[in-house]
Amino acid sequence: MKSFADSLHVVGLWNAKFFAEDLFRESFASDFPVPPEVSSLSTSARGADWYQYVAFYKWSEASIEPVGFCNWIRHGDAYLEGGMCVRKNFYRRLSRPHWQECKLRGGIAQIMMDTAAEKLNDCAAWFGHCGDKKALSVVTRFGYHLTDRPHVIVKWFRDMPTERKQELIDQVAALGPF
Repeated sequence: MKSFADSLHVVGLWNAKFFAEDLFRESFASDFPVPPEVSSLSTSARGADWYQYVAFYKWSEASIEPVGFCNWIRHGDAYLEGGMCVRKNFYRRLSRPHWQECKLRGGIAQIMMDTAAEKLNDCAAWFGHCGDKKALSVVTRFGYHLTDRPHVIVKWFRDMPTERKQELIDQVAALGPF
C-alpha cells in the first residue's frame, strides 16, 4: 500500500471547475467560482489574480478523486480565501493508516493551505469569511485569528503597524462575504 503522502496530491490551477465543481456544489449547494477572463490591449491574462487548489486522492491506479478545493483571490496586499471544502465522506473511506497520517498533517484543508502558502505568501495577509465552528478550528491551527468584524478572520504574513492592519481588516470587511 502506498503511503498517504504518495496518494495525496494538491495542485494549483487557474480554473478547477472541471475537477471540483461537483465537490463544491455538494458542499455549498451553489455555483462554482469561475475565474473571470481578463483582457485589455496590453495583456491577455486569464484571471491572473485567481488561484484554485484541488486535493486529489489516488485510491488505486485506476481511481483518482478530487477530495478538497479552495479558492484564493488577490485583493490589494491580501488574498481572500474562500470556498474551502472537503468531500464529506472522504475521511470515513480512508484506511486507518492513511487516516492517521492525514490527521497528523491536520487534514485536507490544512494540507491545501500549507501547499498554497508556499506560493501565495507575497502579501501582508490572507483573509477568510468563516462562521462555521469546525472550519474555524481548522483555520486557527493554520494561524488565522478572529478580527473585530463578524466572521472575518486573518492570517498575517508580515509585521506591520496596528493601524495598517486595521485598514486592511476594514477594507476586507467592507466587501461582505466572499
